[in-house]
Amino acid sequence: MKFHNLFVVALCFFTASITSAHEGDCPYCKLKLVQNTPEQDNEVVLRFGNKKIEYRCIFCVFKDQKRYKGDLVVYAPSEKVGEPVILKRTDGKWTAPEGAVFLNSFKKHVDCAALSRAFSSSVAYEAYVKKNDLKETKAFTLLEFIDFVVKPAK
Repeated sequence: MKFHNLFVVALCFFTASITSAHEGDCPYCKLKLVQNTPEQDNEVVLRFGNKKIEYRCIFCVFKDQKRYKGDLVVYAPSEKVGEPVILKRTDGKWTAPEGAVFLNSFKKHVDCAALSRAFSSSVAYEAYVKKNDLKETKAFTLLEFIDFVVKPAK
């Protein structure tokens, strides 16, 4: 009986740690992190040294990038579940895989996870825009995206 009770307690702790592993707030905008779904990845992960920090969207990563000195890797959700677009900052210079394009068209930040995203290609971007019936969007290159995000507000 003691073993059974110990097993149940251990199982509860294990389950609690799994369910809360990715819950929390974005370090930049302070909104709740958006979890992955079976249809779409939403979790944005920044790797800084041995640390992994989750952000709500790629907009938040680039707004907050100056806090980190040195090289960074960002795992940006793409159109393919489980296959992020990997962005790297090495010696202060950002790079993305060839052909990657970026969307940033949210009006309210609460919508950022769906509207501030990376895509492996312009074809994937166009398919996402069409599927989600998005109007007035622009496919950015990585450098255009960064310039758009970090420019001072008017």
